[in-house]
Amino acid sequence: MKTPNPWLVILNDFFHDLFTGLWFGSFVTLAMLHARATGGGLTPDQLALMTELVGFFKWFCLASLGLIIATGIFRFFYYRNWDGIPMKDVKKKLLIIKHAVLGTSFLAGTVMVFVWA
Repeated sequence: MKTPNPWLVILNDFFHDLFTGLWFGSFVTLAMLHARATGGGLTPDQLALMTELVGFFKWFCLASLGLIIATGIFRFFYYRNWDGIPMKDVKKKLLIIKHAVLGTSFLAGTVMVFVWA
């Protein structure tokens, strides 16, 4: 089996972790929506919105799970015999990029939480 490009390996790791976080977040959101919807006291409009949200997050959760499996399969088949591959330099560059993107997302997301709430 041909050894993949180190950039591809590191990006796959990043996306595997990202999809895992998205799956977990959608799972928790579904649990919260379910608890709220079954608690009663919702108007028909609220119940309709809850049903829409549950449908969205169900498919979002399943899509994330599928992507976790796909990136996990890549990890399973290609993470063997990495001797001699210059991962250190590639990893350092991608970690800088990742932290710049996630840091910006972190700040923007936190601001949006306060705007929306």
